[in-house]
Amino acid sequence: MMLQCSILLLFIVTIHGSVFQVPSPFLTLSSNNMTEGQSITLTCVVYPGSTQLPPLTWFWKCGNDNLTGNATTGLHNTALKIKADRKYNGETCFCKVRPSSANDSYSKMSNHVTINVKYAPKTIPFLNTTSTAVVAGEEITLQCTLDSMGNPQIRWTWKCGRYTVYNRRIVNMNATTKLILEADSNLNEKICHCVARSYQLNYEAASNSVSLTVYYFPDGYPEIDRSVFFVNKNTPVTLRCSLNSLGNPPVVWYWYCDNKPILRGIKNTNFGSSLTMIAQLSDHNTACHCRAKSESQWGSYDKNSSKALITIRSTRLSTEKRENKNDTGGGQDNLNYSTLREESSHSKE
Repeated sequence: MMLQCSILLLFIVTIHGSVFQVPSPFLTLSSNNMTEGQSITLTCVVYPGSTQLPPLTWFWKCGNDNLTGNATTGLHNTALKIKADRKYNGETCFCKVRPSSANDSYSKMSNHVTINVKYAPKTIPFLNTTSTAVVAGEEITLQCTLDSMGNPQIRWTWKCGRYTVYNRRIVNMNATTKLILEADSNLNEKICHCVARSYQLNYEAASNSVSLTVYYFPDGYPEIDRSVFFVNKNTPVTLRCSLNSLGNPPVVWYWYCDNKPILRGIKNTNFGSSLTMIAQLSDHNTACHCRAKSESQWGSYDKNSSKALITIRSTRLSTEKRENKNDTGGGQDNLNYSTLREESSHSKE
């Protein structure tokens, strides 16, 4: 009895072994460089040789998706046609086959292929920043974000004003780029934005723009253009003061002659101020200077220029009185009045 059972079991195993040995399928891909929206065809084929195959059951999977229901089948092959989608980029696809009369344990798996889908970001970059107004020396961080980096990945650039930003701290991470700037006077009123670009995808998009405000004070003191003005009586004389930069907020200009404020004849320009007066005999040896002042919640700037001396050529007034006067006003008065007397005498001669 035991011998009969052993012979029957051996017969069943032999039958199963000869019927269910399906060769492993071979998977091919129509193209692996498709742009999103195009079709991709995957084909699995079984090469049985001289073996007669029974009806077959196929199984398809890409990533985590079971796509068996989307495939078509033939006698020895199956084809899966899918639309190139960014969700499949980088995912692995394969097929499995088994005799229809057998369970999944008799399945044979194909080789695996990885899908490559080219796609561009769906949105334009969005730029945001915690603050666009800072004091000189502080940092400004601008950040641009996209929904994705695309495939191949886009490249980021930054522009402030008309120029591309170089030699600054730029941090790129995933679909985000950051531009970190140390605020200085050159950045004041600059308009900045980022650009995402991929030549292969024919994609280029600029973000929204932000305008930067940098608060700063001028460097150094205001400078007066001359230290001595020799003029004839009843002729106009113009004194000019300038700064390397006006600062932000801009300075307010004041003029003083013999430490008395002057309210007329003042004209302010982008980087300076001028005072024009008609020289009178009473203006002989008058010392004038300008003052630049700026106050804000970020600090204050208040500086005087050196003094300029107005000398009337047609007068013989002595400058000795001038030397003995006490100068209690603002500014710097480093004039040599003895030299001025000599120059006045030479000019009359």
